[in-house]
Amino acid sequence: MNGKISSGEVMAICVAIIFAMFPGFANTLILSQSQNASLISLIIAFLLGLIPIGMIMYISTKINTNFFEFTKKNFKAFGYILDILLILVAIFTLLISNWLAIDFVISQFLTRSSYYLISILISVIIAITINKGIETLSRTIFILFIISVPVILLLLIPLIPYIELDNLKPYIDVPIKDILKSSFVFLTVAISPVFYILGLKNRTNDKKNFPRKILVGYIITSILIFIILFFIISVYGIDLGSLLTYPIYGLFKKVQIFGFIERIENFAAIFLITAYFSQISYFIYAIKNNLSNMFKIKSKKTKQIITYILSISIPIISIYLFKTYELAPSIEYVPYVLIIFYIILIIYFIRSLFIKTKTS
Repeated sequence: MNGKISSGEVMAICVAIIFAMFPGFANTLILSQSQNASLISLIIAFLLGLIPIGMIMYISTKINTNFFEFTKKNFKAFGYILDILLILVAIFTLLISNWLAIDFVISQFLTRSSYYLISILISVIIAITINKGIETLSRTIFILFIISVPVILLLLIPLIPYIELDNLKPYIDVPIKDILKSSFVFLTVAISPVFYILGLKNRTNDKKNFPRKILVGYIITSILIFIILFFIISVYGIDLGSLLTYPIYGLFKKVQIFGFIERIENFAAIFLITAYFSQISYFIYAIKNNLSNMFKIKSKKTKQIITYILSISIPIISIYLFKTYELAPSIEYVPYVLIIFYIILIIYFIRSLFIKTKTS
């Protein structure tokens, strides 16, 4: 292994970390806020999202070293503040995605199991994967991506007979402000994770195509989410679809292949778990790298210990907050907290406009 990752793996990571915030979280907020206009809301969000995605792509063209050094060089002492903010936003995102992953596994499969036990088992697997190196992590995510995404799209075909186009009407049944509010959800929870992809620029073996792969990953995920949202509304109807936490999983319970192959929903479960695993793993990797650079940690063993601490402590804290204090209803305010991401993005973008050196 040469420690490098391909541009295809960058794209796969991009798809996974965007999609992970959709099932169990963003889909519920979007459907409840914009109702039947959710598809319109998603189109608006996608088009507006091209602006911050374009900014991220532009910033990536200015990076010719690791992201920490890039920040340190161009922001001096203020760079440490930016690094701390990025770490805090990443931890905040991880608290949510860990809860979603553990809650999905427990609620759908292991209803009598301990939340903490399951979280520790998952965390150990994630930590081992991360400690194998970014090339192992990225290839794992890429393999899971090329298997799970085509399978999910193929399994949607048997759901076509269940589509009721009348469920899509009226196309606009809420005020414009609710549609825009719903678009705001996508603009924050889906795009903010993409910024962390910049940390891979110096690790890719195809730096020229790095920005393009970010865009392709964004487009693929947006189309995938649109298709799934279309099936949720057209099959379930907005009243039922907006009540279900994991409607994509429930959709496949209706499917039989050749009239006798059942339990197809397990493929959807694998798809969701793949997305959660990918986002959680990459964010922990990103935090570990940032901490190692900030405190000048060179020891491989120390970095591995940091990985285990992050992998185990964050989900435990997540369970404690969401289960003990019942913070799940407050999750609707998450997009507003993530506004801080756009502040960070604008700061980096403005600074990048004055950087003349480009990646060769």
